[in-house]
Amino acid sequence: MKKFLTKEYLYDFFIIILGNFLVALSFSFFLDPNNIVIGGATGAATILKYTLGLDTALTVLIINIVLLIISYFLIGREFFLKTLFSSLLLPLLISLLNMLYGVIAKEGSIIISETTLVIVFSSIIMGIGIGLVMRKGGATGGTEIPQKILYKYFHIPYSVSLFLVDGIIILLGAIFIKEEGQVMDVHMILYAIIFMYISGMVIDQIVFSGFNSRAVHIISDKNDIIQERILKDFSRGVTRVEVVGGYTGDNKTKLICILSSSEFYKLKALIEEVDPNAFFYVVRANEVSGEGFTRKKWMK
Repeated sequence: MKKFLTKEYLYDFFIIILGNFLVALSFSFFLDPNNIVIGGATGAATILKYTLGLDTALTVLIINIVLLIISYFLIGREFFLKTLFSSLLLPLLISLLNMLYGVIAKEGSIIISETTLVIVFSSIIMGIGIGLVMRKGGATGGTEIPQKILYKYFHIPYSVSLFLVDGIIILLGAIFIKEEGQVMDVHMILYAIIFMYISGMVIDQIVFSGFNSRAVHIISDKNDIIQERILKDFSRGVTRVEVVGGYTGDNKTKLICILSSSEFYKLKALIEEVDPNAFFYVVRANEVSGEGFTRKKWMK
């Protein structure tokens, strides 16, 4: 039981709750009131609300429970347990935020209904929410479960199954939620594509951003001085790699150092101070773990 009371566990638990809250907020305050379908269990719930008058929170709960039961038998107990919490938490948060939205709307407060603003802000908020949950190894349930099944049994990549599953839901939304006389609402499909693109970029930034770190590669005749200054001034580790110049054939030593973006600009100034002729290049380190970068040390 003690491991559930650690600072790390409580932090992960809080982040998963926060992620689900943001997903629910995006749906309850932006997408659902404007009948915008962007795929997933929430998109299916919006269609059923529009066509049959069903409560969206209850619909999401039922869909998630059914998919959870299927995942237990087809994917396994580990994924089931990892997805269980968010699958039950999300509908609860949607229900609470739906009630809050109803109170705000009843009082005549400002509600965002301009479609472009709705798509932009909801995609960013939901992307952050899903990214936070995914970063902690969880899932919000919904159509992520069919994607797992399609990958496990049919080897369909997640990128393909995402467009397959969500695409069907978006298409159904465009068919059922439309102006009278139209065959389908093409605008909804286009808006959904924009939503998926923006939210996908945001999710990538959240999941793979690490600590917004940079890997700096330095080749200089004064590497020893630069290395000493990095160790002393930044308390960062440095890796030395022997390299050979392709043009000159000279043997050189390359320094590699991982550090945060803010630290990089200080290091850049240091390199220019020690050796203005130094050659260096910087690449983004999408995922960094270890001494100096893990959250365990950061939280102490």
